[in-house]
Amino acid sequence: MITIDMESNQQVSLEKIYEKLENLEVFMKKFEQFAEDMEFARQTEEAYRRHEEGDFAEMDSEKFLKELKKW
Repeated sequence: MITIDMESNQQVSLEKIYEKLENLEVFMKKFEQFAEDMEFARQTEEAYRRHEEGDFAEMDSEKFLKELKKW
């Protein structure tokens, strides 16, 4: 078994290092999803604030459907 002498004078197998790297990869993916969720929450809060301040457009259903078809 191959080992590496760390600064703390502990010997660690390469398998343990790979295991730690895999755990880090899983953590990073979760963190990226968390960051996306936080951005969505920020945008939602901003939209809610603007709506509360009356900053929104009103239209009847026909006009809304016409606008929706443009998308």
